[in-house]
Amino acid sequence: IVLKNIALILVTLLFITSCQKRAAPLVFESKSIQTDGLELCKEGICPIIDIEKITASGNETFADTINAAINQLLVNNLVIDPDEEPNVETFDQALAHFVSSYRIYKSDFPDAGAEYEINSASQVSYDGAQLLSIKFENYTYWGGAHGYGSTTYLNFDKDAQTQLSNKELFKDYEGFLKLAETKFRNQKKLSADGNINSTGFLFENDVFALPNVIGFTANEMVLVYNPYEIASYVDGQTILKFKFSEVQEYLKLSL
Repeated sequence: IVLKNIALILVTLLFITSCQKRAAPLVFESKSIQTDGLELCKEGICPIIDIEKITASGNETFADTINAAINQLLVNNLVIDPDEEPNVETFDQALAHFVSSYRIYKSDFPDAGAEYEINSASQVSYDGAQLLSIKFENYTYWGGAHGYGSTTYLNFDKDAQTQLSNKELFKDYEGFLKLAETKFRNQKKLSADGNINSTGFLFENDVFALPNVIGFTANEMVLVYNPYEIASYVDGQTILKFKFSEVQEYLKLSL
């Protein structure tokens, strides 16, 4: 009986600890990182840097997962070709790389009027019972004819405390794919059975596909095709929006 009581107490304590861990609230803060405030920019010329970086705290394990994903996204934006810079892993390293790349550029082309630039702003766009979505608006310029602006979302399962890939959002991926294609064709005034690329879109093998970016706001699920993904740069973004009532049946998590 004593052993049973001890076991019951231990199970109860583990349950309480687990609930406390799950219930620990996340807190988000935004930090402004600009050229004028960077120590490494006091030593020489610097590009234009204006980053509003969101950071999570509170639930330590989950916050670490979120912050790692945020940092990786910013690293990818600061490094022109991440595959060629495998040693650039942290946000600070990426900032230093961005600055050094700019200084090399200005040394090689001192008369070039163009300035390297990065602008990034992030915010929590949806915080539901099970799903967390963070939105990023980014702009980078590395010289050349024009810069590149994009929208990105990061999505997280609050129960599992993990980041979600696009496919992991769905319990019926193929069903949602059909719904999205119908929405796309209607929005672009394409026939239901015509070639998806008939008006100049660039879907691979003439087959409709979901974009790289899927996110959530307070009222909608958002699909974003950024420039070059399915159309030319001058065509800008293509955005599809769905009411929660349209998509809930296809999703794994409740909105």
